Amino acid sequence: MSKQINLLAQARAAPELSARRALIGLGVMSAAVFGYALIAWFQTARLEQTAVQSNAQLEAAKAEVKALEQKLGARPKLADIVAEINALKVQADESEQLLNLLRRGTGGSEGYSRYLTTLARISEDGVWLTAVKIGNAGKNVSLAGRSLRQESVLRYAQRLNEQFSAYGVQFSEVELTAPEVPTERAAGAAGPALSSVAFKLF
Repeated sequence: MSKQINLLAQARAAPELSARRALIGLGVMSAAVFGYALIAWFQTARLEQTAVQSNAQLEAAKAEVKALEQKLGARPKLADIVAEINALKVQADESEQLLNLLRRGTGGSEGYSRYLTTLARISEDGVWLTAVKIGNAGKNVSLAGRSLRQESVLRYAQRLNEQFSAYGVQFSEVELTAPEVPTERAAGAAGPALSSVAFKLF
């Protein structure tokens, strides 16, 4: 018994099978390359997003550092603070001395009222005061005023020295200014316009 095999048909089927396998392999490789490219694209996009976020955080940190530097620069320096503290200490010491004087009654309101009462008792025709200054616990007194005549100021200063010697106050200097230009008198007023001289005693 004999069997016949068609070798020509088998030879024809082999190339078709190889081509099909090649196409499948090529498709698999293309899919792998596409998948790898897709993964790489996702990773690149993620890295870019991370870089953008990091850059934003860096800029925010730089802005915060700059704001802190400006705030520190706006603060007063240590030397300025020390100088201000020293000035406040001096003011506090002066205030404490004045308070102590007031508590003891030396140079206080009662002592100054005696000075003002004495001033009120001293009078000179044509002389009037415009300012009184009492300082250094009543040891320094300076007066300002006006007078119709210069010689009246000298007589007034002599009387002041007589009365204020009990307080240890002496008026040793007189400052006179030139007489003011007479002001125009009202229409119909009789007599010449009066002029006055300003003076300071201290």
